[in-house]
Amino acid sequence: MNDLKELTKRSMVVLIFSLIIISGLLVFTAKYTKNASLWVKHPANKHLYSNGQLMAERTIYDRNGKVLFETVDGSRKYNENETVRKAVMHAIGDSDGNVVTSVQVAFGERLVGWDLLNGAYRFNKQFNNYRSDMTLTLDAELCVEAFKALNGRKGTVGVYNYKTGEILCMVSSPTFDPENQPDVEAKPKKYEGVYINRLLSAAYTPGSVFKLVTSAAAIDNLKNIDTRVFHCEGEMTINGETVTCPSPHGDLSFEEALAVSCNVAFAEISLELGPDTLQKYAEKTGFNSSLKVNGIKTAIGKVNVSDAQGGDLAWAGIGQYSDTANPLNFMAYMGGVANGGVRITPRILKSNDIASFLATSISGRKRILSEETAAKLGEMMRNNVIEVYGENNYKGLELCAKTGTAEVGGGKEPHAWFAGYMNRDDFPLAFVVVIENGGSGSKVAGPVANKVLQSAVRQGDV
Repeated sequence: MNDLKELTKRSMVVLIFSLIIISGLLVFTAKYTKNASLWVKHPANKHLYSNGQLMAERTIYDRNGKVLFETVDGSRKYNENETVRKAVMHAIGDSDGNVVTSVQVAFGERLVGWDLLNGAYRFNKQFNNYRSDMTLTLDAELCVEAFKALNGRKGTVGVYNYKTGEILCMVSSPTFDPENQPDVEAKPKKYEGVYINRLLSAAYTPGSVFKLVTSAAAIDNLKNIDTRVFHCEGEMTINGETVTCPSPHGDLSFEEALAVSCNVAFAEISLELGPDTLQKYAEKTGFNSSLKVNGIKTAIGKVNVSDAQGGDLAWAGIGQYSDTANPLNFMAYMGGVANGGVRITPRILKSNDIASFLATSISGRKRILSEETAAKLGEMMRNNVIEVYGENNYKGLELCAKTGTAEVGGGKEPHAWFAGYMNRDDFPLAFVVVIENGGSGSKVAGPVANKVLQSAVRQGDV
């Protein structure tokens, strides 16, 4: 009997130790899966780093083979041209890894030659000649053009091929020269948000560019919208809330209301659509969700009108209220309109034909509008340029676009937006420009878009 008790006691001890070991392995596995990529990229890892510098040889190229960054014998080098370095800093990253959406941070495992299953595979004999080179979809010269056009103003410029998803231009400002990193904390106003890639990680009040979402909902849900006549006397009062236009527009068709960006007309449209329909179309076109650019998550633009009524609902349909939009997400929406209602997910990594096919296959495609709705919306955007913005201001681009002048309050100037696409088969490019507190979308953001897109045409970028 005593022997049986002793055996039971020993069995319990063994069982407890076994459970402790198994628990420890489970905890380690969970932490390894979650944190291994951070551990391996830490400068204290002497296998991959020397004096805090990565020993692996690696080069990051733009789409045309221009060297944007390279590591040779532990020495880090950026492009020899200072303007190029500043223009692509947010895409490539700074030396300290502060830009968390940059290539150096987001694809750090690939650059150091490591993955979860194989570990540091660059030390494996079969990888003796391993070089962690990477080619991006970006055109450095086009990024330089965008950087110059921003002229030191805070904001962002994005251009992508809406057929392939390749991002040609990704520029954010303010920026700095990564080879001469400034003391950011000493000049907080000048470098406010300098580590944020505003194309990927910012969300702004959209203003009137959001009327393209409201327009899509109206096309699908309001009967005879094309034959409707709206009347604008410069303002409209809804349950004590006043919606204003810069000036009276008189009688307007739906197409004319979008072209002159009549707030009164779109207030009426928003009220007729109701909160549920407006919410549905905002989410269909990309709001309240994040896109993944080769796995890099964008900021989420938010629209919540489920409880909005009266003036609040009217202002929401105009792009004010509590609406926010991520620039890249909105650029992708423009690409979806151009592409017959099918949005191709933007990407920054240049790939071979097979990978390109996969990127634009089912997983990278999403229908966000019907083909008919996208065509109608595109016609209206084309009319905006011809009748209001001025075809001569965008010669040869065959632009379909919408401006936005987004009020932000606090006595500050509005954010200037300009978004759309080129209606040319040889240049299937969609774009977005946002200039913080820039003022008028057509007067401030429009010329920036023109300079960048004209440069893309001259260079033959597709």
